[in-house]
Amino acid sequence: MSGLIWLHEDALRSDHPVFAAAGDGSPAFFVWDDAYLQAMDYGFKRLVFIYESLVELPVTILHGDQQTCLARLARQHGGSIYVPATPNQLLQNRIEHLQRDFDVVEVADTPFVELAREPDLGRFFRYWNKARKAAMSRGGGR
Repeated sequence: MSGLIWLHEDALRSDHPVFAAAGDGSPAFFVWDDAYLQAMDYGFKRLVFIYESLVELPVTILHGDQQTCLARLARQHGGSIYVPATPNQLLQNRIEHLQRDFDVVEVADTPFVELAREPDLGRFFRYWNKARKAAMSRGGGR
């Protein structure tokens, strides 16, 4: 086994490249961290969406502090921690913290749509207004 997969809410699909990068047999985990989710200010509907997506995936859902759970899992499973790349600054901070003690491999994904400028990720509506035209064009904006 080459390590473990730390799945987060920016990569809730079974065909994400992180699964191939980690290799067959690498267990996938999502850590339901109440403090993190509260800091992200997700509403009830978003939390339900995240949970319903997770139950459809080959992932074990753990409840607790992300840093503590992931450090414990990394020691148990050995190898690398594979994590989908993300623009989320809170997750980036946690990835950097884990990199101090563990081999963390960020796995990039093919973008849904390519924009000329960096999008405002504060609200999905603002992002979608900019991305919709490219995403709905023939070829999906690529």
